[in-house]
Amino acid sequence: MYVGPFETTESCDEWKREYDLAFPVVPDADGALFRRLTSGWVPWSILVAPDGEVVFSENEFDEAGFGAAISQLLAKQTGVAPTATESTQRTPAARRASKAATVVILGGGVGGIVAAHNLRASLGEEHRIFVIDRSPDHLFQSSLLWLMVGDRREHQIRRPLERLTRRGIEFVHDEVVEIDLERRLVRTRARTLDFDYLIVALGARTVPESIEGFGEMAHDLYSLEGSRGIKNALDAFTGGKVGVLVTSMPFKCPAAPYEAAFLVESFLRAKGVRDRSEIHVYTPEHQPMPVAPAALGASIVEMLSARGIQYHPLFTFQKMRPETREIVAADGHAEKVDLLIAVPPHQAPEVVRSSGLLGVSGWIPVDPGTLRTEHEGVFAIGDVSTVRLPSGKSLPKAGVFAHNQAVVVARQIADEIRGRRDGARFDGGGYCWIELGDGRAGFAGGNFYHDPEPRLRVARPGRAWHWGKVAFEKWWLRRWF
Repeated sequence: MYVGPFETTESCDEWKREYDLAFPVVPDADGALFRRLTSGWVPWSILVAPDGEVVFSENEFDEAGFGAAISQLLAKQTGVAPTATESTQRTPAARRASKAATVVILGGGVGGIVAAHNLRASLGEEHRIFVIDRSPDHLFQSSLLWLMVGDRREHQIRRPLERLTRRGIEFVHDEVVEIDLERRLVRTRARTLDFDYLIVALGARTVPESIEGFGEMAHDLYSLEGSRGIKNALDAFTGGKVGVLVTSMPFKCPAAPYEAAFLVESFLRAKGVRDRSEIHVYTPEHQPMPVAPAALGASIVEMLSARGIQYHPLFTFQKMRPETREIVAADGHAEKVDLLIAVPPHQAPEVVRSSGLLGVSGWIPVDPGTLRTEHEGVFAIGDVSTVRLPSGKSLPKAGVFAHNQAVVVARQIADEIRGRRDGARFDGGGYCWIELGDGRAGFAGGNFYHDPEPRLRVARPGRAWHWGKVAFEKWWLRRWF
């Protein structure tokens, strides 16, 4: 095995002696093994056969998968057939027609909105559809990047969730405090709802408060308040060092930190202070968007370099020092910044964490095709879920996947309620725009379920892709509200 880039040969030897390990332990000083064998997620476990073949790898400690791989490896060496292991695939519940069903959807984000609309369009009025969200508004989050550089106003990217009632969808403006899977109940602060089907679409919560000094030093890239702060800071900025920091992984919208760097660079150039400014990106990833093919990450690094944006991969963040305006890596290396834009740590919402739905990864494991959990009639979509890809990596957390998954789940539920054959499956299709500033954008899309790694088409950046993203934003807000 190998250990982090901050270890030495001597520390590896000491660790091997301390734990009486029979296998080699080597340092990875330049990160070469990390880049070759992982996707940027830490920890990452790899099972290697005596002949050097990688027989299993995972980044969420899939105990069942690891156990099965070890059994198969031992069977190959000893000639004894391994015992059967439980399948990780979820078997759909038996189809049953229902005269009146209640579907409860937790979350008014992309996945929740699309699921509710599709269900309402497929089912009669006797079936009730609820959407519960603690916010009164839907916020089109990808446009926060434009908000932070003054290209949008808040009212342009918000819509009242109460408008769902016009489509026959019941909206509950309240916070979910308990998911009772045994009694099939959802409790909010003010009421209790029974459900026949439950769709958990609560997304990933950012927890900047988990980092001491974050509020004093950094602006949250993923919040409305943070985008306001970035805009005010950029308006007052007269030169210095701007840092875009990824504090931990995974995080939603994998392109966002890079888009932020490009948009800030364009903003400072238009303002006339670019020649007095530095822009740096610090991330624990070994390349941008590490789940995608290496060519996409390499092209983003090349574009960063062309704009004079300095890229620092394998920067394992440890803490902030607001008093000296420094960000500190795990090896003690510190970088001083004048303006810090940060991606906070992400986690599942507290109500999900206490529900019994989470896997060891800290997210809800689901069947890749059906998005079913191990509980009958309970689905999870979007950022709150985790889907293992053929490569052993996890499906990125992005709105496009939540949207496509919502369509599939809505069709499955509607078919099951009507007693029809369920054939809907999520196929791993997705795409992403990458804003580059100056009215230009890149675009990549394809199949993330392709084996052995996602197969994506990367388009040449240009103005047409930027206007395509603008058109999508307008369509989304008009279509669903």
